[in-house]
Amino acid sequence: MKNPKLSGYLASALVPYDAKLGINEREYVNHLKEISKAERLCGVYVNALVGEVFSLEPEERRRLLALARQTIPQSIPVISGVIGHRMSEIVQAAHEAKEAGADILEVMPPFDVLWLRRLMDTDDAPYQFFKELAREVNMPISIFKYQAERGLAYSNETLVKIAEDIEQVVAMKTSCGTCADYYQVWNSLKGKLSIFVTGGDTVDMLGQMMIGSDGAQAGIMAMGRQNWSRFISFSLDGKYTEARNIYMEKLAPIADHIFGAPLRTSRPRRTGSTTALIKEALVAMGMFSSARVRAPDLDATKEEREGIRGLLKRLQLLPE
Repeated sequence: MKNPKLSGYLASALVPYDAKLGINEREYVNHLKEISKAERLCGVYVNALVGEVFSLEPEERRRLLALARQTIPQSIPVISGVIGHRMSEIVQAAHEAKEAGADILEVMPPFDVLWLRRLMDTDDAPYQFFKELAREVNMPISIFKYQAERGLAYSNETLVKIAEDIEQVVAMKTSCGTCADYYQVWNSLKGKLSIFVTGGDTVDMLGQMMIGSDGAQAGIMAMGRQNWSRFISFSLDGKYTEARNIYMEKLAPIADHIFGAPLRTSRPRRTGSTTALIKEALVAMGMFSSARVRAPDLDATKEEREGIRGLLKRLQLLPE
């Protein structure tokens, strides 16, 4: 089942809310249409972390998938995030996503609970988890790989075993804190599944794309989609000077503003989440009417909103 072979721009959909924090379906559909225009688009990711999968009700996740499948061209796969800690919970969510129109599942680590994190250090637990999930659902699966610094990273040896032995596993969102870490991942797994760079959404994304990848996948790519599309195309075509120029001029400032350098300690702690800040950008660009996020997440502060607008103005991303 090592199909589909994915390569290119993997777009993540955010969720606009109305005044009562219900889903604004009209704006959501328009958002899907906009991100579906991306050059070299190879998939649209619904129910992502940036899409607030953790705060959506099961029926809302299914509705978002149904709207996505109705809106996005049939030739473009719809990828659904799947989150949970119990095997039965994840299997049920996977079946529901499949029935709602998902073509691929992106599975977030089920070990993201303090007392389960010890299992990330074993080879057997992650392998058996994906083996059972594939047997229960039997559809293409993408692995959500965290960077090692978060304490939730699968080892390269485990990933190789999964990729080689479980035919349903076709792709991976690959978060690595440094190019050195990513180099090891790429050398271990290239050709075994489709590897999408996200780099913790940091400026290391440039170096990782130059090492090699099948594409890129990051929530911040909603900010200036055309520039991200060009960067990915240049990188995949080996036009590294052009890729570097557009990244340094148009994209690195976004990554730095949202995340900063991983080891930086002088930057004040922010209030708004990554999702809240990206939504503020979409409001400023006229795509969303509200940047609200659901509790317990926090909305951006006034200063953060002004900072986002200042960034977009400098990058010439605001409407005329």
